[in-house]
Amino acid sequence: MKRISPPSWADRFLAWYCNPDILEEIQGDAHELYAERLTKEGKRKADLKFVIDVIRFFRWSNIRRTDREFKAQNIVSLLRFNLKISTRNAAKNKLSFIIKTMGLSFCLAFTLILTAFVLHEKTYDHFNVDHERIYRITSLVNFQDHKTHYAVTPLPIGKTMTQGIPEVESYTRLMFEGNPLFHIGDHEFYNQSTLAADSNFLRMLTFEFIHGGADALDEPNNLVLTESTAKAFFGDQDPMGQSLQWGNGPLVSVAGVIKDPPTNSHLRFDILVSWNTFNRQDEWSNLNAYTYVILKPGADIKQVGDKMPSLLRTFHELVAREYDATYEPIFENITDIHLSETLDEDIAIKRKENNLSVLIAVVLLFLITGLINYLNLTMAEITANLKKIGIIRVFGGMSGSHHKIFLADTLFALLIVVPTSTIIFYGIWTACQSYLSIEIDPGVFVHPWFIGLAAGFLVAILCSSGFNSIVLSNAMHVVHSLKGSLSTKLRGTPVRKLLVGTQVAFSTIMMALMIIVVDQFRFIQETDKGFDDKNTMVVKIRSGDPSTVEAFKERIRNIAGVTGVDGSSYYPGIIETKYVFKVETETGMKELLVPMMLCGYDYFKTLNIRLASGRFFDSARETDRDGAFIINETAAKDFGWNDAIGKMIKGPVGGGGDVFRDGNVIGVVQDFNFASLHARIEPMIIFLSDDRWGTPFIYIKTNPLHADGLVTAIEVEYKALWSDPFDWVYLDSKYLSLYKKDYEMKNIFEIGLAISIVLSSLGIFSISALLANLRMKEMGIRKVVGANFLQLFFLHIKSFQRFLAIAIPVAWPCTLYLSQRWLTNFAYHIDLKPVHFLFPALLAAAIVLSTSAYHAAKGALLNPVESLKHE
Repeated sequence: MKRISPPSWADRFLAWYCNPDILEEIQGDAHELYAERLTKEGKRKADLKFVIDVIRFFRWSNIRRTDREFKAQNIVSLLRFNLKISTRNAAKNKLSFIIKTMGLSFCLAFTLILTAFVLHEKTYDHFNVDHERIYRITSLVNFQDHKTHYAVTPLPIGKTMTQGIPEVESYTRLMFEGNPLFHIGDHEFYNQSTLAADSNFLRMLTFEFIHGGADALDEPNNLVLTESTAKAFFGDQDPMGQSLQWGNGPLVSVAGVIKDPPTNSHLRFDILVSWNTFNRQDEWSNLNAYTYVILKPGADIKQVGDKMPSLLRTFHELVAREYDATYEPIFENITDIHLSETLDEDIAIKRKENNLSVLIAVVLLFLITGLINYLNLTMAEITANLKKIGIIRVFGGMSGSHHKIFLADTLFALLIVVPTSTIIFYGIWTACQSYLSIEIDPGVFVHPWFIGLAAGFLVAILCSSGFNSIVLSNAMHVVHSLKGSLSTKLRGTPVRKLLVGTQVAFSTIMMALMIIVVDQFRFIQETDKGFDDKNTMVVKIRSGDPSTVEAFKERIRNIAGVTGVDGSSYYPGIIETKYVFKVETETGMKELLVPMMLCGYDYFKTLNIRLASGRFFDSARETDRDGAFIINETAAKDFGWNDAIGKMIKGPVGGGGDVFRDGNVIGVVQDFNFASLHARIEPMIIFLSDDRWGTPFIYIKTNPLHADGLVTAIEVEYKALWSDPFDWVYLDSKYLSLYKKDYEMKNIFEIGLAISIVLSSLGIFSISALLANLRMKEMGIRKVVGANFLQLFFLHIKSFQRFLAIAIPVAWPCTLYLSQRWLTNFAYHIDLKPVHFLFPALLAAAIVLSTSAYHAAKGALLNPVESLKHE
C-alpha cells in the first residue's frame, strides 16, 4: 500500500528554517498529527492543518542559527549578565551606589550650568541674523595728550559712511532716553528703560515682532514696546494704536510690540521711540549717538577703516582747530561688545573677560574632580567583588571579561546619573534665574557647542571605566581575585592616590578663591569710599524749576528725623559726561576734559565728605555762587597743583568758546568714589548749581533711630509740589547694586565650593576604605605584636599626608593665577597675603584627616583574630 505523506514543500520549508537540535522532535510530532488527521478528516484537511502547523512553528526560538550569530548572541547575553551583576551590586551596596551616582550627578549638573553660563556670555548678540557684518562705531579722542574712549559718536557719521564708503550697506543710531514718565489715563509708569532709535534699527538688528513690523519707527511719535512692557501698560488689551503721554512732552502711540530682548543682548530696553519724535542737533559737534553700521556681504572692516581718514578729513580739521584734539573712529563687531572694556558713556551690558577665564578653569577642574571621585568610588566598590570577577575570568575564557563589567557598571550608573543630573541642572538653572539673578538664555541649551560638550562629558565618563579597568588589570591577579584581594604589588593604589590628591587640590583652590572673594567683598563694604552712604535716601527729581527744588529741600529739613538735605547732579551708576575746562598752569590756561558735579551748599556736610584743604561753599559769601570751585585730590594732582587754593578755573567751555563760569578754587576735598571700585577715581571739578544747572538728585541723611513714618512724611511733601511718582532709593543699596556681576561670581563660587568639598570628602573616604581593606592583615599582625590604638590610628592617617603633599603644591600656583585674574577686574582690591594660601591648606588638611579618621579608628579597633583571617 502506498504511504501518504504531507506536502513535501512544507516539510522541506520546516527542515530549512528549524534549528537542527530540535528539528527531529518538531518534525516527528507534526507527522504524527498529520497521520491522525488523515484517518479522521481526510487528506485535504490534513494537508491544510500541516501547513498551518509549519507556519505556527516558525518562531524565533525555533529558527536555525549560524555560528556567527551564535557568538553575537553570547556577547549580548554576557552584557545582559554583566548589567544584572551591576544591578545586584547596586542593590547590595545601596549607600555606596547612591553616593557615587549622586556625586557624579551634582558634579555633572554644575559643570553643565557653568558651561551654559560661559556659552551664554560668549554668544552675546549672536541672535542677530547678520551679526558677522554689524559693527558699532566708538570714538577715541586724544585731548591734551589724554585719551578718552567714548561709546558715542557724532550724529552724522553713519550717514556719511553709508554715502561715502561702498562697503557700508546701511547704518542705524540710537540715544539713551533714561526712564521717562509715561501717563496712560490715571496711571503713571516710570521704570521703563527707553531708547530713541531711527527707522533702520529694527531692520538691522533681529527682534521678533508680535504686532507691527520693521517700519514701526519710520514715523515720529511712534513707540515700540517689549511684550512685558505692553502687558504692564495695557494688560490684556490690544496695545496697537494706544496713546501715551510722554511726561510733559508729546502724545505718542504704540506702533509695534516685540518680544523681550534676549538676555544675551548687549542692549537692554523696554521701549523704543522713533528718532524723529524729538528734534536732534544733527551736527558733527554733537557727540551723543550710539552708531551701528552693517557692511555689505563679503566686505572687510579693514577696508572701511582705511577709508575713514579721508572721509572725515574736514571733521578732523575742525576738531584739531577748535579743541586741539584728534579723533579716531574705532570699530567693534556687535558680538565683541559684551566682553570688551567699558567705555565712557557706555550703555552696553558688560562683563570682564577675566571672569570667564576663571570660570572656564573651574569648569575643567569640576569635570576632572567629578570623574576622579567616580573612579575612586567605583574602584572601592569593585574591590569588594573581586571574587566574582575572578570566577568570570576563570570560566569566561577571556582575560578581559572584567572590562565588560566596568562598562556595564558605568552604563547602569548613567541610567541613573543622566536623568538625575538633568533634574538637578534644571533646579540650579531655576534657582539662578529666580534667586541669584544669574541669567542664562534657554537658547544656549540647544546651541551646538553646548550639546557637543554635554555629549563629550558623557563620553568622558564612559572612557573613565576603561581607565579604571586598565589600572585594576595591572593590580589584579586571577589567584588573588579568587581570594577577594588585589595583587600584593598594589600598582593601582599610587595612581588612585595621585587622583585623590588632585581632587583635594581642586577643593583647596575653591576654598582659597572663596576666601579671596569674600575678603574682596568685605573690602568693598568696609573701604573708605570718601562719603557716608548709611542712612541716606536719594530722591529723584524729574521736573521742576530750581525754586521748587529749593522749597522741597526746605520742607524736608523741617521733618523730625532728617539730619541733612541737599542736591547733586551725581548719582551711582549714571552715565558720566566729561566737559572741557580751562585750568591754570605754569604756562598759562590749559584746556582739559574733566568730569564735573553740581551741588548745593550743604551737600558735603550731608554725605560727610571730608575737606583736605581750604573751605566748603558758604551761602554767606556772594562770590561763591558764580565764582568758586571745589576739586578733589586727584584733580589737584593731575593739574600739577601743590597748593590748589586760589588757582583759576574757567568752564565748562561751550560751543564757540563760551565760558559758563569763571572763578577760583576755594577748597580741595578728599577723594570719594561714587563709581564702583572697578574704576579709578578721576579728577573732578565741583561748583554750585544755578538756574542753568540743576540738581536732579536730592540726598537726605536720616537719623538711624527715625520714626517709621519718615519716608511717608517725605513723600507727602514731595506730592505737595509734584504730581510725578515718588521715586527714591537708599544710597548704600544702590551702591552695592553696582557689583551685581561680581555677586553672580560670588554665588557661583559658593555653590562650587560646597560641591567640591563634598566630592573631595567622598574621594578621601573611598581611598581610605580601600587602604584599610588592603592593610587589614598588616594591622592585625601589628596589634598582636603590641601596637596600641594610637599607633595603628596614626599609621593609617600617615598615608594621607601624601595627598596633601600633592594637593598643596598644585593648589597654590593655580590659586595665585586665578585670583590675580579675578582681582584685576577691580581698580582697588585686596593684596594677596600668606593667609590666603595657608588657611585653605589647613582646611584641606582638616577635611582629609577627619574623613580618613573613620577607617583609621575602625581598623585600629578591629579584633586581630578577624584581621588575620583576611586574605
